[in-house]
Amino acid sequence: MLTRCLSVLLPVILSFLLPACSSVSVGADNKYGQTRGVGMVGVPIETVTDQVKAATTRRSTDLEGPLSARVLSVHNGDTITVQLEDRKEKVRLIGIDAPELDQDPWGIQARDALRGLVDGKTVRLETDITLRDQYRRLLAYVYVGEMLVNLELVRQGQAVLYTLPPNVAHIEEYRQAQQEAREAERGVWDREKPLDVNPDCYRKLKKGREC
Repeated sequence: MLTRCLSVLLPVILSFLLPACSSVSVGADNKYGQTRGVGMVGVPIETVTDQVKAATTRRSTDLEGPLSARVLSVHNGDTITVQLEDRKEKVRLIGIDAPELDQDPWGIQARDALRGLVDGKTVRLETDITLRDQYRRLLAYVYVGEMLVNLELVRQGQAVLYTLPPNVAHIEEYRQAQQEAREAERGVWDREKPLDVNPDCYRKLKKGREC
């Protein structure tokens, strides 16, 4: 009788339990003691999600903004080096692209404009989804007080819109600022001496690539 009851109840019990489990990869470092292979571990999906969030937080918590930093140097119109509390970081301003230094005279003008806004000052850094670029530079929105420096450079015509998803938090503001700079013929939009090649295309041409 007991055997017959179990044979009836067991499928019912399993039908409720299995949907709550998630397939996870198990290896030498797995907390559940598995040493190799892939298996089905009875872990609620919510638990797995929480563990992933916790791991992500541990990896990026030292870079999550806002971060207070002092500007040590300005390399060009979109890159600076800052002193954080415990280390130096090279920072690439998100969403903009300034002329290269050898794009005369626009590159030097862009660097000098950024230098005038931030050099030696304490700034606030705010990050977005992607924290670093391919050169390991920290990607950030740079603020002096309430002024978003990235945006101000676009408004002055010292840099152009250059947004790469998923870091698109201020894209509409950038578009409006660029339109304003173009209409006012500021910086690279000067009708008498406009920027001849946009910075991204210029870098590709220097490497012998098409743009």
